[in-house]
Amino acid sequence: MRLLVMILLSILPMWLHAFPTSGEYRSHRSILFFAPQVDQHVEQFMADELRHRCQIDEREVVILVVAGEQSINPSRALSRQGIRYLREKYQIEDRRHVAVLVGKDGYEKHRWGAFTNWQEVFTIIDNMPMRQQEIAHASSACFT
Repeated sequence: MRLLVMILLSILPMWLHAFPTSGEYRSHRSILFFAPQVDQHVEQFMADELRHRCQIDEREVVILVVAGEQSINPSRALSRQGIRYLREKYQIEDRRHVAVLVGKDGYEKHRWGAFTNWQEVFTIIDNMPMRQQEIAHASSACFT
């Protein structure tokens, strides 16, 4: 039992650091995309993510894609406990496609279904007060 507690305590900081809790400021925003399994919606989301990588990076957004009970981002793998935590926190139903935009303050800013309108997401982010400050201090390096 003690070993299990030690393991959990060592794992928790890794995935909690990537996705802020409410009221905590982080260096990034998050988009969490949940799907029942890997399907055409997940594949489209991931292809669009690559297409919009510059704009995503410029807005300091971390993407996590969860299909069923597994994270399919190799660089941002989460444990099953981490996935369950996020599903419960954002009240995600198992059989639905849901994307959640989380601000740097850890609060949910927007949610949508299987289709992602990236321009709408970027507009929502660009209208956030913290992003307005970022825009005032740097010019865009991305071609649209």
